Amino acid sequence: MKKNLISVIILALCLVNLVLNALIVFVCVPSNKKVNNLIMEIASVLNLELEAAEGPQVAVENIATFSSSETVTINLRDDGSGDDPHYAIVEITLSMDSSMKEYATLNTLITSSEGLINDDVRSVISAYTFAEMNTFEVQEAVKKEILKRLQKRFNSQCIYSIDFKSLLVS
Repeated sequence: MKKNLISVIILALCLVNLVLNALIVFVCVPSNKKVNNLIMEIASVLNLELEAAEGPQVAVENIATFSSSETVTINLRDDGSGDDPHYAIVEITLSMDSSMKEYATLNTLITSSEGLINDDVRSVISAYTFAEMNTFEVQEAVKKEILKRLQKRFNSQCIYSIDFKSLLVS
């Protein structure tokens, strides 16, 4: 008699478990799908904003780079603290769009004008102090300023990005 009673209780508990699992499937899963869709929509909007802020999109096969062959040592602006002078040691890489018609002439011009490029880099970076150059925001602003100067100097939008191959601020 005890075996049958325990078997009936186990069967009843299994049926209750089955009913609760069905309830979870039909009640919770659809609401989770709605929340997941909402999260995906928000994430897609944020991704669009981030991509739009980065500038021109260039296909990978059309990216050409020019890396400076020399390391540039730059005196940073004095912050007035009376400490030893601070320096930035920089190597840059220019990213260019090789699908643009002026790329061939610009590439040879850039190769022969490395001194002018380094001078633009030097004049932009020397306007900042040690503390400023150690922040990511200022480094990004420096890249944008160098990019603007080089685009103006070479009168071309073919150069679309500046990256620091190495940057040491001390």
